[in-house]
Amino acid sequence: MDWQRWIISVVIGSAFVARGSVALAEDEPKPDQLKQMYQGTLAQLKEAQERKTQLAAENEQLKTKVADLEKQLLAQQMKSVDLQKLADGFAEKTFFLRSHYAAWQEFLHRYPRLQIRWRVFLENDMLTPRNDLPSFVDPEWPWSAQS
Repeated sequence: MDWQRWIISVVIGSAFVARGSVALAEDEPKPDQLKQMYQGTLAQLKEAQERKTQLAAENEQLKTKVADLEKQLLAQQMKSVDLQKLADGFAEKTFFLRSHYAAWQEFLHRYPRLQIRWRVFLENDMLTPRNDLPSFVDPEWPWSAQS
């Protein structure tokens, strides 16, 4: 086990020596290079700040859109509830009318003479509206009055 530790320490030590020799071999950056690096970093910082303000503005726009959509959703839900109530009312009325019609049909079936009288009543022309004009109305009125 001691020899394994020794190999590991030699490898780590050689890595530190190699790193140190590379660091020692580098020259210090020149003032022009430092200034360029500073200007580059400053430009990146300005771009990041502009992007941050742009994203904040987009975020506010999206918040207003979300609020509008939530209002529309609430209005549609209320409308849906109202329509459902209306549909339920119509369904109840329809059921009432269908059940009364079925009872009427059964009633007529039990009394055949009344059924015959009912058919005669329905076939009578009194139920259909007439389009005949009364005799005292002149269909040519505006032009007949001029002559």
